[in-house]
Amino acid sequence: MTLNQVIQPGRPTVTELLENLRNGTFFVDDSFQRRLVWTERQKARLIQTVLMGYPMPEVYLWQQPPNPETGKQKHSIVDGQQRLTTLFQFTANEWALESKHLDEVTGIDVYRDKSWKDLDTASKSRFWEYVVNVRTIPSDVSSEQITDVFMRLNETDKSLNPQELRNAQFNGEFIKAAEAITELDEFQSLEIFRDSQVRRMADIEFTSSLLMFLRKGLVEENTKTINEVYDLYNDEYPEAAEDVEKVREFFEHAHRTYLVTTETRKFFTRPIHLFSLFCVEQILKERGVDTANLGVLLDEFVEEYQSEQPSEAIEQYRLGAASRTRSRASRNLRTKSLLSKLA
Repeated sequence: MTLNQVIQPGRPTVTELLENLRNGTFFVDDSFQRRLVWTERQKARLIQTVLMGYPMPEVYLWQQPPNPETGKQKHSIVDGQQRLTTLFQFTANEWALESKHLDEVTGIDVYRDKSWKDLDTASKSRFWEYVVNVRTIPSDVSSEQITDVFMRLNETDKSLNPQELRNAQFNGEFIKAAEAITELDEFQSLEIFRDSQVRRMADIEFTSSLLMFLRKGLVEENTKTINEVYDLYNDEYPEAAEDVEKVREFFEHAHRTYLVTTETRKFFTRPIHLFSLFCVEQILKERGVDTANLGVLLDEFVEEYQSEQPSEAIEQYRLGAASRTRSRASRNLRTKSLLSKLA
């Protein structure tokens, strides 16, 4: 019997789903998704779909083994975390249905720009009675199969990017180190990524690149090579604390010493240039070079980069930043060029 044949379909109401979410019968498994990635528009559109009585995508649950004493069973949310959380947040009056996020349809004025508390009784009743297609996976299905199900569901509808899929596949030491860096005050103070990028885990992908440099040097980065490093250091990463501290020190120096002037800060807080600066700083430290005056040299670099008559080294750096910026050749070109101006 195939996995698809043992999955049980159901059609619970929103009332049932949210009650199970509140009492912990349904829970979010962080092994699959660590962050809510939906925008305000996506949330509003889902609520509008429910209020209009239109179908929403299926939710997948994984039944857990029963409690040996009580027989009660919990369910892990395999796919549908954003949908269920959005329903829950709306009923908790966390945000309103702003007009700019909604489709203009007949009857929209009943809920336009309204929070849950502002809806009329009929609208609330329709919301609670709305049924959701739910598929429940039996508890004897392995966690490896569940991960594969999640990844295949999201590969099909393209809702997750490679880093989000990576987060579902790996939950070990390497990704924990990458996440720890993104939570550092020294990292956040540079404001490298917009909120929308953070929701899509661009920050974790970037910090992963820094850790990869410390472990592997300048390598070609693509989905295959990144996944290989995640796999290599998933179970054991003995250098994790040391590497995280190196990255923390770099961001502290960048914030307080290297990127002091407005133009230099603006230039080097772009991920492509910040990555190059990180690599160069590590190389200089390995050579025993004092980096105390690096800020002045970086100011001069940016000024020349923006001038009409740049040096050959600047032209080479520009070439390395022009295309295939994660290729080994491009990274080598940027690092060598920047190093020649700072060493």
